[in-house]
Amino acid sequence: MTKLVTAVTVASLILVAGCYDNSTEYPDVEYYDGLVSSGWEAFEAGDYKMAMEHFQAAVDADCTKPDAYLGAGWTSVLLDDYWLTGADYDYMAVQLDEGTWPVSVQTATLTQDIPWTEFQCVFPQLTADDYTVINAWGTTDSLWIDTTLVFPLDDEKTEFMDNYEIGIWLRDQYGAGTPFQYKFSIPEPDVAAIFTVFNGYSQINIAVDSIVNFSDHSEVYVTAPYTLVRAGDYTYRTWIMYENLMTFTYATYENAAGATAISNDAIAAYGLLQHIRGVNGEPLSGCAALAGLADQGDYAFEHYSGVDRIKLKGMAAALAYQGTHFRYALYLCQSEGMGLGITADDPDFLVQLMFTIEAMLQ
Repeated sequence: MTKLVTAVTVASLILVAGCYDNSTEYPDVEYYDGLVSSGWEAFEAGDYKMAMEHFQAAVDADCTKPDAYLGAGWTSVLLDDYWLTGADYDYMAVQLDEGTWPVSVQTATLTQDIPWTEFQCVFPQLTADDYTVINAWGTTDSLWIDTTLVFPLDDEKTEFMDNYEIGIWLRDQYGAGTPFQYKFSIPEPDVAAIFTVFNGYSQINIAVDSIVNFSDHSEVYVTAPYTLVRAGDYTYRTWIMYENLMTFTYATYENAAGATAISNDAIAAYGLLQHIRGVNGEPLSGCAALAGLADQGDYAFEHYSGVDRIKLKGMAAALAYQGTHFRYALYLCQSEGMGLGITADDPDFLVQLMFTIEAMLQ
């Protein structure tokens, strides 16, 4: 699968083209290394404009090495004039280091099936009677559960059992307003970020609760609210029901074999840049970069102290929080053992979550 999209490739070509020189004379290694070294000295001294000048001069001196692109990428995080183009340096650093950008964004769709196995309800724990009703979709409308006729009121409205009657049955069992939690599978083992799942029937973005990665797939947990949908003479009680088309965009993180510290540092710079840009950046890709890198193990950057694995995950959570993806933000915090006592049902959930994220960023 191609990991770098066309836009990234074009941007990379522009950067490479900018350092082309018609002369046959090439600068010696010391000249390039000296510029990179001077760039990091200025960076660590807080003179980011001078650091950028040195790194860009190093790119002009030798555009085939990743170090100068890495420096320019990190410096871009701290110079708002470069926020729109800073990611290009990160892409180039990774390409020249080991060649494969680890974050890939994809969109997919799934349609709920009759027995509710595509989106499997995990809470509440549905009973055998519930599944008898659910699996009766499209069959007789005179279904009996023990001594109860499903559905006894307005039975003449529908010829066969459908989502209208199933929704009323479930409402009667679990109460109006009860959300249902579902899980579904994505056939990739390295899903790192997904915010919402869009229900094309109810027109609702359903919040993602968590992700569990396995060796050959990933499972995503979502909480679907109880929703009333008006369709003609019917008022449907619905969560994720049969024939509901669900659309979602997710990002994977696959660290290439042979990736060095340069690649990891460039990915960290990319994630930090998206964190700073917030909703004006690429929040999903940024979350995947930060969370995916953090999940690789301990992290430190020699030229910028204080950036570690917990901060990476905290910045990913902050990105999700800024986009109002609060349940996913909580999952990111709790994946690092932070905010374990918080639940989305708490009256002060958002305040507790904000304090937890702030603690991770300290």
